[in-house]
Amino acid sequence: MVYLDTNVLIYASVEQDIAKKKKSLALLENLLNEGTLVLSTLALQEFAFTMSKLKVASEIIRQDSAFYLEYVSVEQDIFTLKKAIELCCNENYCKNINDIMHLLLAEKSNCKKLFTFNNDFKRLTQFSDIKIEVM
Repeated sequence: MVYLDTNVLIYASVEQDIAKKKKSLALLENLLNEGTLVLSTLALQEFAFTMSKLKVASEIIRQDSAFYLEYVSVEQDIFTLKKAIELCCNENYCKNINDIMHLLLAEKSNCKKLFTFNNDFKRLTQFSDIKIEVM
């Protein structure tokens, strides 16, 4: 199973960076064909928030979210949040607590890989066996 960070969904949906859009769409297509795509409630929450900040029409946000919701198989919970808070406080990394949450949710769903465009995830490789691939 493969977990996607929110930014992969954003780049697949908007015309910000054509190269990243192509990479995101190719990755999504591959994961959908393989049946290995894993998304979380956190990713969809961030997706709707970011799309709104980018002034994407509500109907498009609703439509894209409905599609992605079919692939949400892991939810945030209090235990994962406690673990994320503890880790971010220990590492003085709470400004990136959502990145930690994504990693922990990927672990919770038994993913082997996590794809992102966010270089900050490189700092988290020491805390997990999940292969983090910055695209």
